[in-house]
Amino acid sequence: MARKTKRLKCVVTGRELVLSKDYYQSKLDKVNGDEDQLHSSYICKEAKDLIKRGYDVDKTRGLLGIESEALEDVDDGIIEQIQNDSRIKYRNIPKFHTNNYTSTKTDPDVAEFLNKVLK
Repeated sequence: MARKTKRLKCVVTGRELVLSKDYYQSKLDKVNGDEDQLHSSYICKEAKDLIKRGYDVDKTRGLLGIESEALEDVDDGIIEQIQNDSRIKYRNIPKFHTNNYTSTKTDPDVAEFLNKVLK
């Protein structure tokens, strides 16, 4: 009796994903039917999002709370491909803090208001 589901294990987190046969086949078609390549390169969405943002594998595992001792190393080619194929280049987006207190002091109207409030 054939199973109705297949399992994929994330190479970054070690989490398993249960897939229907059709969805598994669509994943398999993306790697030209090479089942070994699919299993050695599958990365779950949470890990993939962090990798697209420019985090390395160790930092990604740390952010997701994964114990990395039991997991194998991930091929650097897979990580580079994910970062290069990303439509949005998160790595190039500067990180600004919206509630930066120093920027409010530079505006003269805000500085005057703060002086009134503090006195």
